[in-house]
This record gives sequence, C-alpha cells and structure tokens, in this order.
Amino acid sequence: MKKLFLLLLGLMAAASAHALVPADPTNLTWYDCGDESGHSYLTFTLPTVDVNGTPLDIEMMGYRIYTDDDQIFTFNSALYENIFGSSTEVYYYSWEAGSDLQSNGVFFYRTNADGFERFFNTRIGVQVFYVNDNFSIGGVSNIVYTYLEDPVTELPKPYRPSVDYWEEWGTSMEELSFNMGTDLDGNPVADDYPGKAAQFVAEQNGETLEYTLLDPDKVTYSIYTDDDQIFVFTPEEFPNDVQEPTTEIPFGYAGIKMDASYCIYFEDRPAVNVETDRFFNWRIGVQMNYTVDGVKSSSDIRYLEVFPQMHEADQVTSTSFLADWSSTANSMQQSGFVGYDLYVINKNDPEDKVVVTDIPSLVNDEGEEIAGGTYLVEGLTPGATYEYYVVAKHHFGSSTTRDIQSVVREVTLPAEGHGYDLGDVNHDHKVAIDDVTFLIDYLLGSDNDICPICANVNGDNGITIADVTALIDILLSGN
Repeated sequence: MKKLFLLLLGLMAAASAHALVPADPTNLTWYDCGDESGHSYLTFTLPTVDVNGTPLDIEMMGYRIYTDDDQIFTFNSALYENIFGSSTEVYYYSWEAGSDLQSNGVFFYRTNADGFERFFNTRIGVQVFYVNDNFSIGGVSNIVYTYLEDPVTELPKPYRPSVDYWEEWGTSMEELSFNMGTDLDGNPVADDYPGKAAQFVAEQNGETLEYTLLDPDKVTYSIYTDDDQIFVFTPEEFPNDVQEPTTEIPFGYAGIKMDASYCIYFEDRPAVNVETDRFFNWRIGVQMNYTVDGVKSSSDIRYLEVFPQMHEADQVTSTSFLADWSSTANSMQQSGFVGYDLYVINKNDPEDKVVVTDIPSLVNDEGEEIAGGTYLVEGLTPGATYEYYVVAKHHFGSSTTRDIQSVVREVTLPAEGHGYDLGDVNHDHKVAIDDVTFLIDYLLGSDNDICPICANVNGDNGITIADVTALIDILLSGN
C-alpha cells in the first residue's frame, strides 16, 4: 500500500511540472566495501537550477544510474523497498532518509559471498531528469561519471585495413573483401608498427619487431560509402547477423572469415552497375574502431574505388586539356589492377581521336598505388568538342578480365589562339560579368571550380579582391 501511495503521490506532483533541462549533477564519489559484508554506495549532489539558471522544483526531479558503456541500472522491489515493481528511474517520492535511495546518493548491496560479480567494472554515473506535465520524463542532464580508476583518454589507433576487391554476382549479390591489420596469429594491432605491411612477424633479420596488440573484444569495423557516408547494417538485410540496426560489427565476425580476411555479402540488391537503388556510386571503404570505457579510437577509412571518377577538364587550351580522374589519397585500386585506358574522341569526327593505354595509378608518399591518374592530352583540333573517359582494367587469374568505365565527359576547346583568357574565371571561353560574380563567390568561400591562372588577373600570383577590381577594369575598358 505504501508503494502504491508513493507512486500516486509522485504522479500527482508531476502534473504541474515543466519541461526544464536540469544542470548536471556534481561531486560524484564511489565507495566500494570490497570484500566486506555490507553496502557500497555512490554519493552525489543534485542540481538546484536548470541549464539556464532557472530554479528547479526538487519534487519534479529524479535520477538514473549508468554503468560502464552507458548501461542503465535497473532498480527492483526485491532489493529496494521504495521501488514499485522494477524501474530504471528513481523519482523524488522514492527518496527517504536512512533508506537505500536518497536525494544525495544510492546504496548498493554487496557481500563477500562466493560468485559475486560486480555490476560495473570501470565507471558509474548519474543523469538527472525533470518530469513533464503529462507525467513523462522531459529534460535530462548529461550523464556524469566517476571512475574506479583514472579514465582512459587516449587509445592506440587501430592499424588501417586493406580493401582488396568488390565483386558483383549478377543482380542479387555483391561481395566486399578486406583485411584487418593483425599479427600472424590473427591478433588485431595498432598502427605503431615498425614496417608498412598489414601482416607482422616476430623477428626480421635478427631484430625483434614490437607493436601494440589490441583486445579483440573491443575492436569493431564500420563500412563507409562515397563521401564518408556510414553504412547501417539492418536485420532486414542481414537477418542472420544482426538483431538491431548497427554501424559497427565486432572483430572476428563476418560472412566469411579466413584468418584476417573478411568477405561481406550484400544480398538482394541491384548490382552497383544498375542505376536504380545503388547504395554507392563511386567507392566503398572500411574503418577499424577500438573502444574502451566509452572512448573510441578509429583508423583512417581505407576506400576501394570501384568506379573511376572522371573530373571536368582542366588547363584547357585550343589544342590540349588535362584529363583528371585522380582520387583521394586513401582510395585504393582493386586487386589485379593493370592500368587505365584513356579515350578522347571528337564528337563530329570519330577519326580524330586519342587512345592512351596502360596508364598507371598515382603513387602516394608511402609508395602505395592509389586510385586515379592524370594525363595531358595534346595535339587536338581547335574549336572541337571532345568526349573523353577512362577504363580501369583488371586481371583476375589467368583468363578473367574486368573493365570498369568512368562517366563520359565533354570539353569544347577554344578557337585557335584562345587558350587561357585572362579573366575567364569560370572557364566558359568568354570574359563577362558572370566571371566577376563567380570570382566573388569563390573569395566568399564557395566551392566554385575556378581557373586559377585566369583568376590571377593582376598578375601578383595570388587570388584576392584586387583581382576582382582588375577584372572589372577589363570589362569596363573592353580589353
């Protein structure tokens, strides 16, 4: 009867509450009775005002207890007599001096009995809430923790994964293959390695190599697509693998696992070469995560470029232009990559074409081949319009080949003698007021793709407001 009365009292009091956001609790202190019989307890100071300094009505307040990785603690009537049934919320009406639930602390029963397991290992915290007029929980404070030991603030960074290939299996399945950074025993490692390989050896040339091992239970991986868009694994698409939507998969768990090699099968999707419902259009990547006590450290995202990205033509003159399909520094080529073939074809004269074969990938500062490349196409016809694209060529085994084409771009060359026109900032082969607007937008922070040579109107090797003035002078003078 007492419990029911307290519950009704709390609901009646809540009816006049406002959705205020309490300030954070302070002065958290944990006492552990260790192996002694008795109670361990957490003490704290509840706020008297909200985040804006408005006084709070303590009768409209309550708190929750959290442990380790934001795991909420459940109170039940078997251990706490002021609780009705079980609850993760401790309301004002449950607080009672001398009981286990108080306004400034909570007692937790603890004995030295065999088999006792601590209900948290690293940290315990408090979150304060305020009750709405409809009896629901309204504003909540941050969760404030106190630690058994000093909290972890810096973690070793997982070694970046390698991404090997993307394989299409018709229109019903695709496969991504990648490798974790591990030692030869399959243990995940951090990036403070002495070499530049994903696999490690215990000894090399008589010298012992040292590296940091990571706890496999704290390692996960995430999948990213295109412009760093994180992929969500759902029970609908992965019914045998996940029970609820997640962006992180535990280390050691994938569709197929062989040592440190992983394959993820994406089923019941149109193939990525089908325009409808693609879940990526350019690249797909992997990131390793290491999480300890709520602190996370992640590797760089290592991407595999599936489709070459052909950019708009650059450095256009009357007889040449720069074909650029360069990618980001961490976008890798698929296994079996042979080279790029570049095709440049005059739209009005198919015989006027340039074909360049076996162009290699770019190379980063670590000597690794990264996706993409550039090529200066010369000897073209002034005033002509050219279509251009690249094909990435791959060999799998002795007989299997795979060619993947980029989008087709167009470029119209200026008439002879009209290459880089000073002031043609937007590179549309004329100097007009549009170039002034284009240049001003660029100086204000837009991502306008200006022609740097053309935009340096005053010739001082910089692009500033002075170039806008010089460009306006050109337009006013007619020169």
